[in-house]
Amino acid sequence: MSQARSTAAAAARKARKAGAGLESPLFMGSVAKCFQVLEALNAAGRAVALTELSAIAQMDRSAVQRITHTLHALGYLRQHPVTRAFTLSGRMLEFGHTVLATDRLRDKVTPHLDALNRKTGETVNLMELEGQEIVYVARFPSLHAVSVDLHVGSRLPAFCSAAGRAILAQLDEEAALAMLAAAKRTPMTKRTVTDLPGLRAVLAKVRELGYALNDQEAFVGDISIAAPLVNRAGEPVGAVNIAVPSPRWLLADVLRRLVPDLMKTARAINDELTDL
Repeated sequence: MSQARSTAAAAARKARKAGAGLESPLFMGSVAKCFQVLEALNAAGRAVALTELSAIAQMDRSAVQRITHTLHALGYLRQHPVTRAFTLSGRMLEFGHTVLATDRLRDKVTPHLDALNRKTGETVNLMELEGQEIVYVARFPSLHAVSVDLHVGSRLPAFCSAAGRAILAQLDEEAALAMLAAAKRTPMTKRTVTDLPGLRAVLAKVRELGYALNDQEAFVGDISIAAPLVNRAGEPVGAVNIAVPSPRWLLADVLRRLVPDLMKTARAINDELTDL
């Protein structure tokens, strides 16, 4: 697994741990531990033996053993007959397929994102807000080498990503600031803005410009721009994003050459979002 993907996964897990609802009497710790193991396997991106998996998941070995036995018996994990290491099974794909197949926004925007990708030759993404994170729902990779290895399903903290800021800027300011205040704002790079006054100013700038710009705040060497997608009621439902490597792109060129195409695509998509 690449360092960028590992960092993103770790940041996402930390953000979820800070989420609301963990203190509710309805919260089931046993279910949470099961998903903690699944997330550890997913983050590893390879076959992992029990002892190492316990360390990655930061859980007691006996608890991980019971969970992996159950998941293996249900068909959600594979276990190597010799090494006894675990991997996620193909059955997990059923969940991902259902998520994508039932995402109406993804269906509507795919032709637009494909066209934007072909025109710019750069990575184009559709991202949606889930809690304090943004998730990659569709991804059209660059024709050139890229600095960040991410995929559909990858997550990033919303506070420091261009797509997250584009979406947050469309919320009521009080609601957006409350979400930011509750988030674990761990810096991803030396450039990451983490203080609330700074983030408030960032969101104000996004509202003024109509798009968000992220210059190496989420990943070193990555410049990202994003425009919000809103439904008929004016509610944000996602963001379209272009990401480029800074070694190949100057910031001024991103603003001059890519922002107009991004905004044109976002407007075309928003014109079609009448039933979401």
